[in-house]
Amino acid sequence: MTTPTGGWKRYWGFSRTPFAKNLSPSEIVAHPGHKEAVARIRFVIDEGAIGLVTGEVGAGKTVAIRAAVDSLDQAGHTIIYLSNPLIGARGIHHHLVTALGTIPRFHRPALIAQTTELLARERDERDKQTVLIVDEAHLCDPDQLEQLRLLTSLDMDADSPLALLLWFASE
Repeated sequence: MTTPTGGWKRYWGFSRTPFAKNLSPSEIVAHPGHKEAVARIRFVIDEGAIGLVTGEVGAGKTVAIRAAVDSLDQAGHTIIYLSNPLIGARGIHHHLVTALGTIPRFHRPALIAQTTELLARERDERDKQTVLIVDEAHLCDPDQLEQLRLLTSLDMDADSPLALLLWFASE
């Protein structure tokens, strides 16, 4: 069956494209698996922990993360999304500093210290939990993963200024 270009929505009675990427979390059918995924993601965020979100392509990882983020008190959280981790370890720090509204320092040691200071300030002075979501985390090299881990460790590993969600598709 053929329909004129742009006429398929009208033909089938849709007001917009079904299963579009821009669905609002309120439009998602919250089946038990989805609810559990959202609850687990929220736990990682609430605890300031490191979490790994993995599953096959189309399993609903993005939808679950978007729903969990949407359920957060936006005034109490700073969400930073890194869509492409191929920017290197220095690039991750640069991305965080920029996302936190500051001009990144040039030298890597100074940039790392700046990142740590800004994350602590976000928590201590602005009373906000920073959430870093790293998409395609399977592309991170060992140095990047170590830098991310170090960002979650303050006060002899007793405190974390950052909740970290590593997100990738499995085969």
